[in-house]
Amino acid sequence: MKHMKIFYLAAAFALLTCPSMATTMCAADDTVSVVLDPLVAGTNHSYNTELFEWSATFPFGTVWGIATCVETTGKYGVAADGDLIDSATGDVATGGERTGPQCWCQMTHPLLSRWVFRETFASVDSCRSDCANYCGYYVRSSSAMRGGVFGSVGD
Repeated sequence: MKHMKIFYLAAAFALLTCPSMATTMCAADDTVSVVLDPLVAGTNHSYNTELFEWSATFPFGTVWGIATCVETTGKYGVAADGDLIDSATGDVATGGERTGPQCWCQMTHPLLSRWVFRETFASVDSCRSDCANYCGYYVRSSSAMRGGVFGSVGD
């Protein structure tokens, strides 16, 4: 019982103090409050090349996401304006053809972010084989990439 009170107090504190911090984004999943702070570096990452999935582990928990390779370019660490993927051309992020050398990353859990640009690869094949790994690694290690991903939640 005592641990539950401490847990609820900590969650309430995070919810009450989070809006005043410019670099911290607050979100709630099904059970607890999650603080996504782009200034906190991750400790590990993993990826699945075939499924274009990635994850990054932080002191506050693990975030998961997906990657894609399309023709649309962007600026490193900056979220796409509006819809990145044009379903009419088959460039669909999940389940469609990955037909471009531009690597984009999206967080899918604990919340959905917009697509954030990672980099341009030399070829479509290079993007397909490395994009998910780069998404996980750079969300874990780059505050600029975390700022783009965490900062575009709810947009």
